[in-house]
Amino acid sequence: MATTPRSTTQRVLGAVLTAALLVTAAAACGAVQSAGPQQQTPQARQALLDRWRSRADVPAVVAGLDDAHGTTWVGASGSPERGSATPVSTSASFRTASITKVFVAVVTLQLVEEGRLRLDDPVARYLPDVSAGRVTVRELLNHTSGLPDYSQAAGLGKELLEDRNRRWSTTEVLALVAHDKPQFPPGTGYQYSNTDYVVLGEVIRVVTGTSWARQVRQRLLDPLQLTHTFIAGLEPARAAVLPGYFDADNDGDEENVETGGPWLALETSEGPAGALISTAADLLAFGDALFRGHLLRPATLMAMVAEGPFHPRNSNYGLGLEILRPDYRTVIWGHGGFLPGFRSVLWYVPSRDAVIVVLTNDSLANPPDLAELIMRTLTPGNA
Repeated sequence: MATTPRSTTQRVLGAVLTAALLVTAAAACGAVQSAGPQQQTPQARQALLDRWRSRADVPAVVAGLDDAHGTTWVGASGSPERGSATPVSTSASFRTASITKVFVAVVTLQLVEEGRLRLDDPVARYLPDVSAGRVTVRELLNHTSGLPDYSQAAGLGKELLEDRNRRWSTTEVLALVAHDKPQFPPGTGYQYSNTDYVVLGEVIRVVTGTSWARQVRQRLLDPLQLTHTFIAGLEPARAAVLPGYFDADNDGDEENVETGGPWLALETSEGPAGALISTAADLLAFGDALFRGHLLRPATLMAMVAEGPFHPRNSNYGLGLEILRPDYRTVIWGHGGFLPGFRSVLWYVPSRDAVIVVLTNDSLANPPDLAELIMRTLTPGNA
């Protein structure tokens, strides 16, 4: 585990934005307490992590917290492989899956701030050959496009497992649903669709003249010095990903699906919907930069977490971010991720100015459960 001080300058830069976020969060969930967070020792947090992993029967978990006291903690529990005695490292690399979408959304919104595209532009303005009809950039970001989800295409999962070394093109991915009917007219409903972010990746390419991956690298990964984060399938691997456990053959037992080298088919078919590989420390640094106002203007960040009309009270989706209330009170901004063998969450608790990351290498794991336990240690009376 590691504990390091957060930059004083960084805290000052985020102070004005944080104050605005606290007011917004308090108005949205008036039951949040006003007292300050509790101090917990790294040893206590590690014990919590170990108990959770043992109870959940997860091979490995790495979790992190960047709290309002200015410290960053990262802890690890378990072993990369079932049956191994080798402890997992706090710097282990995991597939982050749909947390990738947050990076893509930030790049898109930076382009909006620069005047290079508009949220209500029709996708057809940039991609006339893509079957997106009247869908807008905004509707891609918040999953109200109605575009069918390519990841649900019949037989795709089997094909990705059987031909692991195939390199999928964006054209091939979009062709999986090119002839499917929309789920609803654009802007009239909500349905999470990975297709939305594949199309967004193409919009970024047309607007900038370079790939979405290059834009994520140039705008986010390199400036934030996220040296352990890379876009699998499109960049050289910076580390080997952990084994990932998933019941691929539906026999009731999970197997390690990360065998035989890089899983190129999965990585290239996911692309801007889920190809990022990262570590807990890098995701904490990204969350710190995003939620404390160093990547987007305050008004843009608030638009990112504005709640839409098509959701239940405890779960919503903004412009690339989920807005959650796991206890029906406390507002959480962030995103989860799922791919065969991996589940993850990146959360920000605005009422506590805390970033939480949980990374696991088991498809049956429930990272939000651990993230909520960590969150409770920040609330007096719930430690």
